[in-house]
Amino acid sequence: MRTLQALGVMALWTIAFIAIINFVNFGEHHREPLWALGAALLFIIMIIGNFWIFFAIGKEEPWEWVKGKESGSDE
Repeated sequence: MRTLQALGVMALWTIAFIAIINFVNFGEHHREPLWALGAALLFIIMIIGNFWIFFAIGKEEPWEWVKGKESGSDE
């Protein structure tokens, strides 16, 4: 359940960044180097934020691949 919550918050985070990119209108200035660097920086912040959100909300749940099975058993 925590994984789904994390994915939902990540979706909202990504939508917010896409809205910022569209509001500032990066598409009109994609050939200008400083605008391109700004857009790249926003994308990096968005991706790092998504990772942080996923691991902060999901905690250990995403790592529990097979519930009820001991780690290290080869069955």
